[in-house]
Amino acid sequence: MGTAIGPSGWRTGPTDLLAELYTRALLAQSQLGNLFSGQKKYFYKTSEAIVDVFDLPADKANMLRDFAEKAVNLLDKAYPQAEAKLQKLLSALEVNNVKIEPSPNGKKTIHFRPADEKWYVSAHMRKKSWIYRMPIHKVSKNTEFPDILGLNGEDLYYIQAGWRASDEATSDGKAAMNTTQPWQVLAWVAVRHGSLHVSLGLLHLNALKPPSLEWRLISEWKQQWPTRQGKKTAQEIAKGHPLGLLAWYLGDGKKSKYSLVYAIQNDEESKPKSIVTEILKEAYRTRYGLFLDLIESDKWAALKNLIPRQRPIHVEFVGYTFLLSYNGSAQASIDFKEQQDAQRCMEFLAQHGVTQVKTTISHKKYFRVYVTTKEILKLAENYQEWRRALKQLAEKHGLQPKTPMLRRLLELAENPPLPSKEKFITKQYD
Repeated sequence: MGTAIGPSGWRTGPTDLLAELYTRALLAQSQLGNLFSGQKKYFYKTSEAIVDVFDLPADKANMLRDFAEKAVNLLDKAYPQAEAKLQKLLSALEVNNVKIEPSPNGKKTIHFRPADEKWYVSAHMRKKSWIYRMPIHKVSKNTEFPDILGLNGEDLYYIQAGWRASDEATSDGKAAMNTTQPWQVLAWVAVRHGSLHVSLGLLHLNALKPPSLEWRLISEWKQQWPTRQGKKTAQEIAKGHPLGLLAWYLGDGKKSKYSLVYAIQNDEESKPKSIVTEILKEAYRTRYGLFLDLIESDKWAALKNLIPRQRPIHVEFVGYTFLLSYNGSAQASIDFKEQQDAQRCMEFLAQHGVTQVKTTISHKKYFRVYVTTKEILKLAENYQEWRRALKQLAEKHGLQPKTPMLRRLLELAENPPLPSKEKFITKQYD
């Protein structure tokens, strides 16, 4: 632990818990607004991306949007409480008016109570460092999350076993989850969909990074593995299937450049890189992989980086170079540093009959223009370069004609272009 800097006259150093608390509370206060506004934007943006890419029917789209709206409402309700408590804590610390009390639950936990307040900040030791947590009270809602993935019973069983093997808990016999990662909220509720009780219970006062909110989720799913032995059973089940290992890694995994690493209690186990290819294959087969792409899971991105990168497929189209990719559906994209260049590209595509074109801002602050599968098929009906690219895509991913759109994609990949490029066929592919 680094040196803590407290109010004048305090001794500083790794053993001075009050000074450390003051330092962390100051950091939390400076970053609190960014934390809450960032998570609100995340739930709004991500829910719309899921609706769009999964082409959800109206009832599921409305349910997902309602879930996001309620998550934002919880954030709006929690923010003033967290802000006020942080200010009271800092004021009390500055005048040395904080009571230090041992926790009745164990010697390794300490309570810091500002004078005249009923609430307290708890601190407990974990892996040779202190974890400070400030409570948030009475911020909860009942809500629902739609069945977006439509997983069959076997696939769902293995993914649920993986989550139970790691972070999933039990609350009154129901499957439950606590997390400080918004993407884990979505990754978990996608496989414990239906009625949920969602709350914000804690603000973590971190030492070297901004504060984090702890989300608490209780589903209506009966916990299949409720006991400590049941958790071990879930671990044995998860070990034997790629989807189980994936969910276990998403919960308790550690990002690594060399292997798949996940935790068992205080120990770590690892799997060789060779297993990652099968995990990705199963994830995209079930569309869970596509879902993880959309919710921007950093662990999922790290896992995908474990496999050797294959040669990318590019399409040169009248002065623009598009990257063609496949993650459950085909997509063509191109990045621009300036927004006006991205806009010109979109206008150019529109002149060529491509109407379903969208733009986003990537994590590297590039303006990304991407073309949907339907529009790629329209281009391929008229341009040889797009057909050649589709053929490479089909070979690279071993695509099979399982859906009307994939059948049409493979059909276009094998045939020469139409003789005329004057008019685009605007047929809608199911």
